[in-house]
Amino acid sequence: MKKDSLLKSSLWISISGIFSRILAVIYIIPWNIWIGAASLGAANALYGKVYNIYNLFLIIATAGIPSAISKEVAAHNALGRYDQSEKLLKKYTFYMTLVGIVLAALMFFGSKYVAIIFAAGDMRVVTPIKYLSVAILIIPALGIMRGYIQGYAFISFSAFSQVIEQIARVAYMLYATYTIMVIQNGSYTSAVNQSTFASFIGATLAYLFLIWMRLRVRKSIPAEDIKTSAEVPDSELTQVNFGSMLKSAIPFLLVDTIMTVLQLFDQTSFVLIYQNVLHASQHTIDNLYSMFGFQANKLIMVLVSLAISVSASVIPALSAQISRKSKFEDIQKLLRNMVQFTIFIILPATFGMMGIGRHLWTAFYIPSSLGTAILAVSCIEAFFYCIFMILENILQVDKKTKTSMIYLALAYLIKIALQYPLTIYMGAFGPVVATTIAFMVMGHFAFRIINKQYQLIDKLLGLSLLKIFLDSAIMLVVVYGADVLLSNFINGQTKIGAAIILSICAVIGIIVYGYLTYRDGSLKILKAIRGTDIY
Repeated sequence: MKKDSLLKSSLWISISGIFSRILAVIYIIPWNIWIGAASLGAANALYGKVYNIYNLFLIIATAGIPSAISKEVAAHNALGRYDQSEKLLKKYTFYMTLVGIVLAALMFFGSKYVAIIFAAGDMRVVTPIKYLSVAILIIPALGIMRGYIQGYAFISFSAFSQVIEQIARVAYMLYATYTIMVIQNGSYTSAVNQSTFASFIGATLAYLFLIWMRLRVRKSIPAEDIKTSAEVPDSELTQVNFGSMLKSAIPFLLVDTIMTVLQLFDQTSFVLIYQNVLHASQHTIDNLYSMFGFQANKLIMVLVSLAISVSASVIPALSAQISRKSKFEDIQKLLRNMVQFTIFIILPATFGMMGIGRHLWTAFYIPSSLGTAILAVSCIEAFFYCIFMILENILQVDKKTKTSMIYLALAYLIKIALQYPLTIYMGAFGPVVATTIAFMVMGHFAFRIINKQYQLIDKLLGLSLLKIFLDSAIMLVVVYGADVLLSNFINGQTKIGAAIILSICAVIGIIVYGYLTYRDGSLKILKAIRGTDIY
């Protein structure tokens, strides 16, 4: 078995992430149909609130472990101390299983208080939270195993486990929803309850797959690569205990949770502002919140999955180079390639989604000019979140944890300061714009720190990024023009018509961007990344 290269690992996680996100969006079509128009707004709002709360507990349950353990395992393996990696896996699994049990108990027995704190007292979320508490029991062990596999540079296995998890989750959701709403003519709350329980089904199957993969990974290590404590002393390695685990994991945890925490802040503050200041009805609040807090978020998670793929690859690669005390020029080259590769992937994806936003919204929801506009702004939010998250992780791997945490805190403060005035004057756009500004400002300062140390930006990189921007902008204009033109011949107000237009525009966008990047040489970044091993 051959370790994944930087390109292969990024592409595998990108593909699995995009597939998982697309699947998570596609299931909404039958799910919405079976829920019924009468309960659709309430069901989407309820499901969105519950999953924002679940995501917070989910990230706390994993405690940044996949990123942290992949960093530690890659550092030990790069020195040949595979025995330490095994010790990490066993001890961290034990520690985090205990954390999962505690959090599951808090969710189940404290569900009413969770509803009061995180859902503005909406008691409809109590029962779904109890269903989700079961999934928290297994999620920490799953996160440990994913980080362990990634640290061995077999990121494709970790990526495939996400596909298995998503397929199993969606299959159970659709089966349960159809049974409850169509066959039994039940209530939407029962369907939401079973839809949340699907997370446990998916996580269990993914964990069983990774246990099998772990056996294959261990057998892939050549005997001559394994070092002993006599060759590489334990004093040169990270100590394996609960304190060291928290010290390594908590900074990653705080970065991973920022989007979820801000979404929880949105669902509480938005409701309070619209109830107490704008005096809107619950129906209006549910519809507006579901647009930006659930429906748009579902679509932009495709973009976020791209950032996760890049981040999951760069963490073990950078950690391995730093642990081996690689040359300054080698680290500089790696970071320059990652900057160019990140923009090469995420920018055209953002522009492309904005260009086909009208029919993208129609295909998965119902035609809405407001929803389309919110999606466009959310795409910009997702782009700057992606950049901010990757930069924060680089700072932590480069042992600038304090600086990373300061920037994270400032991002929160900017968001909080802007939330009230922007929501008052911009309505449903306000929370999204506030988050965008926070990520944009602090991402700028994070990049300045990294660039100051490694002198990343030179004339060649600047020209490469400019080419990528121009290629993406041209692609956006072409795709938007094709979208408008096709609307004259195909009825884009229907889901089938919108899906046809989407498919044609997506192919056009890929061809145009591929051709432009080939002509100006930007496509060569894939070759550079392909030739870079994680360690």
